[in-house]
Amino acid sequence: MTSDSAIRLNLAKAIWGWKPHETQKLWMLSEAKVKVASCGRRWGKTESAAVDAATMAIIHPGSIQMIVSATYDQARLIFDSVERLIIGSPILRKQARVVRTPYPKLTINGSVISARTADEDGRNLRGNSADRVIVDEAAYVRDCVIQEVISPMLADRDGRLVMISTPFGKNHFYQAFMKGVGSGEPRAKSKERHASFTFPSWTNPHISREYIEQQRLEISPRQFAVEYEAAFIDDQSCVFSWEEIESATAHAPSEVVEDNCVVAGIDWARYSDYTAVVAMRVTDSGCEVIGIDRFNAMGWSQQIDRVVDFLRRYGVSSVLTDQTSIGDPLLEQLRSKLWQSGADISVDGYGFTNQSKRDLIENLSLKFAHKGISIPRDETLMRELQYFEYELTDSGNVRMNARSGHHDDLVIALALACWQSKTSGAAGRYLTRNGRVAVGGW
Repeated sequence: MTSDSAIRLNLAKAIWGWKPHETQKLWMLSEAKVKVASCGRRWGKTESAAVDAATMAIIHPGSIQMIVSATYDQARLIFDSVERLIIGSPILRKQARVVRTPYPKLTINGSVISARTADEDGRNLRGNSADRVIVDEAAYVRDCVIQEVISPMLADRDGRLVMISTPFGKNHFYQAFMKGVGSGEPRAKSKERHASFTFPSWTNPHISREYIEQQRLEISPRQFAVEYEAAFIDDQSCVFSWEEIESATAHAPSEVVEDNCVVAGIDWARYSDYTAVVAMRVTDSGCEVIGIDRFNAMGWSQQIDRVVDFLRRYGVSSVLTDQTSIGDPLLEQLRSKLWQSGADISVDGYGFTNQSKRDLIENLSLKFAHKGISIPRDETLMRELQYFEYELTDSGNVRMNARSGHHDDLVIALALACWQSKTSGAAGRYLTRNGRVAVGGW
């Protein structure tokens, strides 16, 4: 007897000509009540989930499916793919109806598919019931929403739960995954309650291995393990591993040559208690921290004077400073003070958003991962690096900051200096009015 999932696969081929790759097919054929997939980026989870939802709606009239994610935009990804499939078919289009408010909902053949956000407590989901809930990027949805809201939604209709995600440490998604370990791959058609799958990015044959290997070089090993190998990492919440920090302190000082550039990063004390400054020498082999200063309980004028003295003492030629909020006028004051003192030091600003901060920190993380940075055995700096973490917010976003009770001023200053060093190669150098080598721009 042909299984329900096999019928739906044949339907997808007949209507859309869809041919899943082997691991997509393996995933689709599983009929477990709870299916969990740890997926690498670009494996094809959005496509698989959309085909799965659309075909179920067609062959099971009156069924109710809900697509849930930590953010509205993420939930819309699968829903929009479902809509393209249904509306793209001349036959199905006539039977379908789509509404977009108060939330996206597609009705066809008496079946309903909707997209909802989990929020921080699942309040928008309460009171609903469903035959199936597809939780996209499930690792970023709070555990209480899965256990206290989504699971009860399925109870009345003996529904199915589908959880697909890249990993985020060994949190509730990992625990759900472990319940089905051993039941997925060997028995793809089994009807056991739990089935779990691991799908690294390269199991999608449509992605070039050259692209994947390039990503291996461009991000840290831990990031690659999570985002492309779909691996669960113990210390994933820590941005910098202790081994990387220790390795960075073991480098022998590089030989100082005349055209070595020295750059600096400054994090002003706005939301935290300290202003931090880091000076970094840029060499052919990487970046080497040569100076650190960290202070508080000073007026802005005193801070500017202290920073100017620090920059001149270490022969800094280019500075990148936080210019968010109070940092913007301080940037101009610093430029003015440097000019008055006759120092040929360029000063650039960096505006912080959640994404720009993530770019900044991931650039620093890559330096540590590939042994491209050397730091002194400064206890405060090493402690800040050790306790700098990824944090999952209530809204499902990833935030990077110090663990509660710790500071991150030196980490941010170090990251700013490291970012500024990106322009310190031969193409980024120029001569100032005194003939010194500098980088960046005024």
